[in-house]
Parts: sequence; structure tokens; C-alpha cells
Amino acid sequence: MSSSPHPNTRCIPEPTIESSDRPDPTGSSSSYEHLPSLCQVPSLAPSDTPSSLLSFGEFSAGLSVDNEDNEDSDNRDTDSAIFDLNVAQSSMSVTSSIYNFENAHGRTYHRYKAGSEFSKVSCEVMTIAVPADADLAAQNTGCPMMKLALAPVQNPPRVLDFGTGTGNWAIEFAIQHPESDVLGTDLSPIQPEYVPPNCRFEIDDIDDEWMFSTKFDYIHGRHMVGSISDFPKLFTSIYENLNPDGWVEMQDYYVKLQAVDNTLDGTALQRWNNMINHALTFSGRSGLNAIKYKKWLRDAGFEDIREEVFAVPGNPWPKGSDQKQLGAMQMENILEGIYGMSIKLFTNFLHMSSEAVEALLVDVRKDLTNRNIHFYYPIMSVYARKPLDR
Repeated sequence: MSSSPHPNTRCIPEPTIESSDRPDPTGSSSSYEHLPSLCQVPSLAPSDTPSSLLSFGEFSAGLSVDNEDNEDSDNRDTDSAIFDLNVAQSSMSVTSSIYNFENAHGRTYHRYKAGSEFSKVSCEVMTIAVPADADLAAQNTGCPMMKLALAPVQNPPRVLDFGTGTGNWAIEFAIQHPESDVLGTDLSPIQPEYVPPNCRFEIDDIDDEWMFSTKFDYIHGRHMVGSISDFPKLFTSIYENLNPDGWVEMQDYYVKLQAVDNTLDGTALQRWNNMINHALTFSGRSGLNAIKYKKWLRDAGFEDIREEVFAVPGNPWPKGSDQKQLGAMQMENILEGIYGMSIKLFTNFLHMSSEAVEALLVDVRKDLTNRNIHFYYPIMSVYARKPLDR
């Protein structure tokens, strides 16, 4: 189902950067100040704009500034209430060589297809992890985004979680749905050894041709933005590998930080965010694809397409214990993963030295913990059904 886009909708499209705009490899972070700000690009045409994005302010309406609590914003919030997160032919069996991770800049990266342009960081928390009881987490934080599935699935017989990462989602879904056979795939073998009997993992690259012998009833992927080279191709592969009446669900960041006021303007955090998007563009990827998922799913043939947008606070700056808890979780995860998500992009595509990257991140980390900067992450969840007669 679709809705007519709002004529006044404005959001940030993927930037177009000419090769002449590439920064010189001087190793100095100051050499990137000439790059155009992503805040200044024109709006999308109404036909390309998701109906849900009438304005960022609309879906961030539940966030309000806690002025009293933010007076002590220099101290990092370590609230104890934060969750304790304790058959494809191209697939590979896990051999010892797979565990010989590529090392660069003091980080570890996946060995399987290590030459790919944009490698995911191994053993790196880069997004909100699935807590031990996601449905309880959704209830405690008041955020349905924390649920394992927003799509109306009950007990799907076969489930695929592509880009599974640490496997948290696949394991928890298998525990809550013992009737389901859950397969998680990823480039890195970083999943735990002991898993539920109805859960298994394979090394696989979803950018390759899908050759699963049996179709699935529910296909799930989250936080894949920047990791996929061809999303329309991906959605076609998903469609072809779903049983009729099966569901697909995607949850992703829209990698353009927003704020409820002007406190983000001119900060190192905003500059870092802009640089992430420029580097992704140079790599041939985009951090802004989530707004296109709905259209691409429709083009692939899906029906009953539903789109939900969430505003996740970047740290515990908002009022309310639920929002503070969610912001604290997000802050800790980004602080833990910011070096890993920056270093290869900035050194490979912005030609910065590792020293320049770390110098920039010193100020970015300060901004991430500053509760006087009222920023949030737009996260979009889009789910759709394959027609019954296809």
C-alpha cells in the first residue's frame, strides 16, 4: 500500500560529488573543510520522498530536552538500568583460515572477501544490539523499534537473517520461536559456538547470487546501510527466495544526524557525520538509502508495504527514563564502535592519516557524551509481503 507524498516534504538525498571535489591526501583533517555540507543539498522530488517523512520534527515529537539533568552533561551516563547485552552453494564451511582476520589500523576485519571496498568491522558493536529479551526491552523503553519483528509474523517455518553480525537477533528469534528454523549469514564468523538447536550460521556474501535450495517465510536484515552495493538487486533476490505470503523486514539508519534544535550545528559530531557520508559516496555506497527501501520493495513486486520511522536519542539528553535509557544504550554503542566505523572509510576514501582520524574523533567523542547537544538518529523500519499468488 502506498500514500501520496506530502508536497512540502524535505529530506536529505544522496550527495552527488564530482571527482574534482576529492580532498587532497595531505593527512590533515582541516583539508576537508571545503567539502560541501550535506545540510545544504536540495530536497528530493516529492515522488522520491517517503510519505512518513513529512518532517523530521514529526517523528521526533516524543523527544523533549531535560534541561535540569543536562546541566551535568560532561559526565558520561553509565546508568545501571542499561541492558546487559551479554545451504547456499557459495557459502563456506568455517575453516581456520576464516578466523585469520585482516588487521588494519589496530582493528580486525573479516577475512572472507577481505578485498571488498567496504568491509564491516569484526567484533565491533556499531548499532543498538538486540537485548536479551527484546519484547521486554520494547516495553521498558516504550520503543517498538526494539522488538525482534515489526512484521506480522507468528511462527514462520524458515527464517533468514542476512548480515547477522554477532548473531544476537537470530539466536533470540530462534529462542522465542522454537518452531522456526533460523539461518544467519555474514562475512565474518563471529557468532557464538553454542546456539539453540533451531539456529545455525553460514559464511556468505549476500551481494553474490543467492542459491538457497529452499525458500524462506521471513527474511530479516538490519543496519546494512553502507554494506550493500546494489539494493534493488538485493530486494529482487529476497523476493525470489521468499515463499508466497512471506515477509521481508529491513531496519536501517538514515545516516544523517538530526537535532530538535540548533545545538548540533557546527559541532565536530556534525562534521564527522558529513565526512562519513562523503566517504561512503566515494566508496560507491550510500548512508542515505533507507528512505528508498519502500520504493525499491514496491518495484521488486512486494505488497502491503509499511514504513515506520523512529527517532533514537544519541545520548541521555531527553526527558523521561525510557528515552534516557535508550539514549544511554545508543551512546555506549557508538562510542565503542566509532573508531572502527571511521578509520577505513576516512583513510581509504578521504585519504586522511590515522593520526588525523584519531584527532578528529577526540572531539567527536566529547560531542557524543555532551547532553547539551540534542541530537538523534533517524531509524527506518520497512516491511512488506510477497503476494500469495506469486
